[in-house]
Amino acid sequence: MAPSTKLALANSLKHLLQKKFLDDITVKEIVEDCEVNRQTFYYHFQDIYDLLHWFLEHETAEALQDATSWQSALMDVFQYIQSNHALIYHIYRSSGREHLDCQLFTMSRALTSRLLEKASDGVELSERDQEFLVDFYMYALAGTMLAWMADDMKEEPAELAARITFLLEEEFQRVAQRFSSFSNHETETPR
Repeated sequence: MAPSTKLALANSLKHLLQKKFLDDITVKEIVEDCEVNRQTFYYHFQDIYDLLHWFLEHETAEALQDATSWQSALMDVFQYIQSNHALIYHIYRSSGREHLDCQLFTMSRALTSRLLEKASDGVELSERDQEFLVDFYMYALAGTMLAWMADDMKEEPAELAARITFLLEEEFQRVAQRFSSFSNHETETPR
């Protein structure tokens, strides 16, 4: 019962986000749209932002469930964002934006981590270097997505995903090898 109730509340939030900004949505509107009482809402979520966080995680998992590679996952994310333009815009331009940003960074980190792991197979990288590279490319990927959203998603998802794929396809193997060499020959920095 709980997962279906959570999903019903999330679907009501999604429905309302198609029409209005997150800041303008109340718990009362959500429970009326969902046809449950306030107690039910607060049994599952602390507040609207808690529901938003759960909703974004659920939507991300749904959007990525059929992805067979990091490229298809990237394309799926861009297509989801574009096909849910009003909803994303109403979150992006609200006080709940940090949850959207966080979800994009989490998803970008998972993609870059998977790609680096695959590309660096057989290359000796320290954990510190792995974390640095994953974080560096996570910020680049999430930043590109956020910039695309800020520009009203003018570039087609397929074109943007193709450009990112072209940039990163062999890049991870190259930087993994370079960092392996760097770590093996690292000298002490003068003070």
